[in-house]
Amino acid sequence: MNRTNLKICAALAPFLLLTGCVGIQPTTEVGVDRITGDWVGPHGEKFTIAADRTFAAAGLDSKSLAVVKCPGEPSRGVWAFYATVDKHTEISDETARSGSWIGLSFAGAAEDCQFDLAVVDGGKALCATDDADFSCGLNVKFIGSHSGTAHRGVRFHGRQGLRRGVPAAGAR
Repeated sequence: MNRTNLKICAALAPFLLLTGCVGIQPTTEVGVDRITGDWVGPHGEKFTIAADRTFAAAGLDSKSLAVVKCPGEPSRGVWAFYATVDKHTEISDETARSGSWIGLSFAGAAEDCQFDLAVVDGGKALCATDDADFSCGLNVKFIGSHSGTAHRGVRFHGRQGLRRGVPAAGAR
């Protein structure tokens, strides 16, 4: 390797290390009370998560979420924390009282919208992801929009009761 190529590699090394970790952030386990409320994304994406395991969303057609086929118009659905079944399997469990990832199941015209939310930044933010190995894989971070209330975190993915990454019988 000549001197010029070595300088180029040395200059690019820190950038390559940083970009390789952009989608990975540590997650935090939180209770239901820490995720209920309003969440706002960087491009006007909005979620309202309720303690009764329902949610409302709008503006999910941003460029970053286009890959997961989400609508811009208001949509609704149900959510659940992921629970560990065995060493290699997690499912969304509607009775789980806490978790660091939440699975979403959109209803109606938005049912093809599929992503998880990971609880990050010590529970102060939720990251959208479509990859269980990258907590912030879609580069959309939702921040709680009301002050004085504990912020929360979640992991969205597919339909309730499914194993992560394994479609249910009859699911598209």
